Amino acid sequence: MAEVPKVLAAWARKTDEAEKVWAREAVDSWARVAPFSQPLNWGEAEAAVLDRDYPPLPGMFALKLVGLVGVGFLALLAAPFYGAALIGLVLVALAPAQSTGAEGLLWLARLAFGLAIIMAGLELSTWWGTRRRSAYGVATAAVTAIGAGAAYVLVLILDLPEMAWLAALALVAAILGTARLVLELVSKPEGGAKNRKPPPRGPRGSSQRLRASKARDRLLEILIQRRLVTVDEGDKIRLREMPLGYWSELDGLDEREWRRVLEYRHVGWREFDASDEQVR
Repeated sequence: MAEVPKVLAAWARKTDEAEKVWAREAVDSWARVAPFSQPLNWGEAEAAVLDRDYPPLPGMFALKLVGLVGVGFLALLAAPFYGAALIGLVLVALAPAQSTGAEGLLWLARLAFGLAIIMAGLELSTWWGTRRRSAYGVATAAVTAIGAGAAYVLVLILDLPEMAWLAALALVAAILGTARLVLELVSKPEGGAKNRKPPPRGPRGSSQRLRASKARDRLLEILIQRRLVTVDEGDKIRLREMPLGYWSELDGLDEREWRRVLEYRHVGWREFDASDEQVR
């Protein structure tokens, strides 16, 4: 089981290398001789990449299959931690039907609620650092609050051994989960306003978008090698992280505004609307 993450990491490295090799083969042939305008028109250069077709690499189906297996594996690993309260609830519900194994189930239930308390405390500290609402935060808090709260009520109405300890642990987990749920709901959503998020441009499919992004990265390397642009390592990273299809936003700007757009590449440098979405 411990070898699974290593296998997934090896697949990721192999795929990344294959993408880089493909990008060199697909982009170098034309980008090294293309008559780009001077000074460089960023939108024109990026359009030369986005206007090309990007068929899937051989083995992409196998890669996606491995990715799904990896996601499932990680979900199985995370379930006992983030779903501890629900696991405890199930164990409490099953205990009365067991003639000989009830004590073992209740011991596991106490362990589950103890884990739920620890996770709720950690998640509260995470929320305290951001003071922002997230879908993940609301979901995990609701799972803890509902699962532990239902288990507490169930413990009170059932005649179970060592009920006091179990009820106390379930109650603490329910209180922490409810407190975090309330804090999440009254907090501001994380991230910026929707109209500040750049709508998608370029290829529609996720695999095609990944290929286009790799091709654009390679184009940037060639532009630098041909001395058509001069950028430092920081700006190089920012240019690679610009949303796909938005290099054109850098054209016609003075240096100060050019850098402002790059700095706000993740959260949006202006307000966007439906007309900015250009997928194909």
